[in-house]
Amino acid sequence: MSITLEDIAMISGLPIEGRALTGKVRVAGWRQQVAALVGVEPEPWTDETRKDPRPSGVLFSWIQRHFHRCPTDASPLVVDRFARAYLWNLLTQVVFPDGTGDTA
Repeated sequence: MSITLEDIAMISGLPIEGRALTGKVRVAGWRQQVAALVGVEPEPWTDETRKDPRPSGVLFSWIQRHFHRCPTDASPLVVDRFARAYLWNLLTQVVFPDGTGDTA
């Protein structure tokens, strides 16, 4: 048994026809795209002796650290950002997990 696109549409209420929610995903500029969607830009890789093990994507712990709990007095913009982060975490950990086990 597997989860289908129709299952996600029924559970989330999101449309499955039409334009994609985020558009095309490109490796170049992914940190800025994350910042545009959730309001926080992931830190750049700073270890000059090793190649960045994640050329795109953030650790689940990063999402949990920045979006653990939405403030009760949050503006609608901040609530939207927390909702996006929650859905991102849910989709990448539960619905469509990848082989790394630690990256969204």
